[in-house]
Amino acid sequence: MKTILILSSNPKGTSVLDLDREIRDIREGLRRSPNRDQFHIEVRGAVRPEDLRRSLLEVKPQIVHFCGHGDGEDGLVLEDNDGKAQLVESDELARLFKIFADQVECILLNACYSEVQANALIQYINHVIGMNREIPDAAAIAFSIGFYDGIGAGESIETAYKLGCSAIETDLPNLSSASRKLIPIQLPENAPPLVLPDYLIPVLKQKEQLNPIVLSASPVSTAKTQLEPLIGHSDWIRSLAFSPDGKTILSSSNDRTVRVWDVETGRLLHLLTGHRDRIKCVGISPDGQRMLSCSADGQVRVWDRELLTHKKTGDCQYIVKATSRTITLVNSLPVSPNPQRPVFATGAEHGKVSIWNLETGQWQRTISAHSSPVLSLAFSGDGKWLASGSQNKTIKLWDLDNPGEQPRYAIGDAHLSQIFSLAISNQHQILVSGGADRTIKLWNLATGEKRSPKHILEGHAGQVWCVAVSPDGSKIASASGDFTVKLWNIQTGELLQTFTGHLGEVRTVTFSANGKVVASGGDDLEIKLWEIQV
Repeated sequence: MKTILILSSNPKGTSVLDLDREIRDIREGLRRSPNRDQFHIEVRGAVRPEDLRRSLLEVKPQIVHFCGHGDGEDGLVLEDNDGKAQLVESDELARLFKIFADQVECILLNACYSEVQANALIQYINHVIGMNREIPDAAAIAFSIGFYDGIGAGESIETAYKLGCSAIETDLPNLSSASRKLIPIQLPENAPPLVLPDYLIPVLKQKEQLNPIVLSASPVSTAKTQLEPLIGHSDWIRSLAFSPDGKTILSSSNDRTVRVWDVETGRLLHLLTGHRDRIKCVGISPDGQRMLSCSADGQVRVWDRELLTHKKTGDCQYIVKATSRTITLVNSLPVSPNPQRPVFATGAEHGKVSIWNLETGQWQRTISAHSSPVLSLAFSGDGKWLASGSQNKTIKLWDLDNPGEQPRYAIGDAHLSQIFSLAISNQHQILVSGGADRTIKLWNLATGEKRSPKHILEGHAGQVWCVAVSPDGSKIASASGDFTVKLWNIQTGELLQTFTGHLGEVRTVTFSANGKVVASGGDDLEIKLWEIQV
């Protein structure tokens, strides 16, 4: 078993690279390879120098793949604690990898001018691949695809390298202008277009006296084999919700339908229609009797489960016109988990949050919560508190017993970019947020202060679309644009498990009522169910 460690870095202020696509194509290529069971992939995103060291210790890889920017003699471009560029010199990299020379077989530096680092690393590592000049983003991705096609087929490093070079020549009719050199986001208008030279850009370095490689065991999986996926949607899956008894799951999609599935058999129980636009969110009442969905058409539809028992389609119980503008909730339609507070909430593009009676659909109040679109909402377990996250990077906590519009607290610049999802661990009084900056952050629910000892959870190489907290409050599940779902210990911040298998961005994730099953869905149109044992 060989472990591949993929490290990505795209700091603020540098040209944006399609790193998510590169990671996706590597995963998909190896998944389809005849030797897929012989490889394990670990991904670390927004990599800082300390993350590089820690991941080498933790993962113990045989192949290390870096995708990001390079700046030649000045070094490889990683990130600092603020997400800005931090250069790591060649000699520093060489001294670090010298420690792992008996473990690492190959390093691929998919960044501009990285031949400088390759020359330093080849003193200790058997094979190092670098780029001898500025390389277009599309060419870097093509090389990765060809290289790992070879690795997955059981070919040697040398042959895989040749296949990568061939992919650059044959697979790129049009080259992207983005490159993997450390450059500002805004290029001069008169900058000359990048063209692929006739000769091959990647350079393979091979150590004359090869080191013996000690293959380490891949990380032990703490999850059973994934259950059979639920297939039926014809467009992206946007949201999922388990029934309280864990026997059924509700899903929504860009295909304008809501579907109710039998978890055990995978059978479609109900197909709910009526929305005129993509359905962003679903929710279920605490007693499992009412099922809710909200759409970009501005409507919330509520179905009574009892009325649907004898038919697969049916009219909803009532419709709420939440706003005349687009609803921008992304990951869940929050329903109060407290049966004594039968309400649900909606968040709108104009920054307002509205509270509605769950039993009747009657409007109760509206809060002018944010100055930008509300992207995420989460109720506390008692239904008294409502957390909101916005496009302008702000989180606020609202006391629903207080009729005023002043939040209990506001966290400005909670993330570096949009806040896509919120969840609350009532047992540990922790507010969890996930954002476009690829991080998960933990906050003290009562005060809004940074949670210690672990405040930031890093590891995703794509934006975090959704976070969910297990019913016992001990674990976090996160869904990301890097095609993975990750499971975390909420108290220590330890990464417990990475679930791979999706062939597209994962938009939503949720726990079953007993916390033993995680469901996820996204761009590959499949709902995947994972049994967990941690």
